Amino acid sequence: MRIAWMVLMCGLVLEIPQTAAAAEGGKLLPTAGLARQVRSVGLLMSDSPPGTTLESRRRTGFVVRDRISQFIIDQIEAKPDITRDQLLAQLRAILCTSPGQVCDCNHPPYIFLNSSWGGSKAAWPFVVAYQMSLGFMGGKGDVTVVESYLVEGGNARRAARGGGEFDGYVVNFQLIQQFYDPSEIWVLAWGTVQGASGRGLAGRAAVYRAATDTVKIAWDDARECNLTAQLNEIGWEVNYADCDRLYGNEAKPYFLDVYEIDYMKRTFARVVHYQHGEN
Repeated sequence: MRIAWMVLMCGLVLEIPQTAAAAEGGKLLPTAGLARQVRSVGLLMSDSPPGTTLESRRRTGFVVRDRISQFIIDQIEAKPDITRDQLLAQLRAILCTSPGQVCDCNHPPYIFLNSSWGGSKAAWPFVVAYQMSLGFMGGKGDVTVVESYLVEGGNARRAARGGGEFDGYVVNFQLIQQFYDPSEIWVLAWGTVQGASGRGLAGRAAVYRAATDTVKIAWDDARECNLTAQLNEIGWEVNYADCDRLYGNEAKPYFLDVYEIDYMKRTFARVVHYQHGEN
């Protein structure tokens, strides 16, 4: 009998495998080993063995990231009928057991789709996005992952990887558009610099185009202050403060930009540039 426990996470009930018994019958794979590696790489630098450096910690983080990618592939091939929620639960079990990992309702690991999950279709793609803490604050203090996967004929592979631009940020992800023939998923990412404080929190926003052969940035906002971004009915929008205006004590430093997606052309354009306080 497979042993598991149920957890209420962000309004969803997810089934989290506890032991290697979950792997019985070639189904859900054990996660405890990878979770220990994530906890180890997320230890505070002050708790690290002698000789540990920021560079060595990042190298170790990349190794763990690659093992998580391989786990995703192995898990899908071991259980071809796995559901999206089951795979998400597996990723939570790996990534969300360390105090250093940001896995609350606003920053979970994500699985984005541009079609129904699984099924008998010849090929189906999906995107995984998450962050993994490396145990120190500031630039490069974590590993940010945006990966595209393709499942075809029961075989899974990682098609492409991106996300490194947001290493050192506390980042949010949101699906903003899905395209078909060929498949492509657009993911909005935005966040503030880890440990930022003061009147203006340095931030950044970008849109990733994740296809079956590449993950690349389609739009990259200039780094601004107090930045937030979100999906809207026509594309996405960004609120921010111009850092120079903010610290120059100008009366109207805040702006709203709105971008519209042309679905047929797979392009976008800024359609609103509004300065808050304008008449």
